[in-house]
Amino acid sequence: MRGTSALYFKALNHHFHVSGVDRPLFYLFLGLCLPIAFSAHLNWLMDAIALFVFLILYTIGVLITRIDPQILTVYRRHIHYQNYYPAHPSVHANNAVIKPSVPFYLGQRGFFAVL
Repeated sequence: MRGTSALYFKALNHHFHVSGVDRPLFYLFLGLCLPIAFSAHLNWLMDAIALFVFLILYTIGVLITRIDPQILTVYRRHIHYQNYYPAHPSVHANNAVIKPSVPFYLGQRGFFAVL
């Protein structure tokens, strides 16, 4: 007995890339190069320098994306890791007794009753 055919859309399982580079990485490169172009009021020399820098960054971005399409996601997750995570007590843990650092009124009279 033959099974039913199922449609498989590759576009639903691929990451969205802009011209072969991860989308946030592409916009980062664009955001780095546009101030170079606009810094000299759109002078042709600064435009050429900005285009050259963009092409170098874009080529590096394409090579990185071809090696691993999720490298930017992994790197973003990596920079949020910490060397130490403080322990969080569970529901069944004993509560620690906290001594106040500032004396407070215990219902006694006089200044020397607190000491």
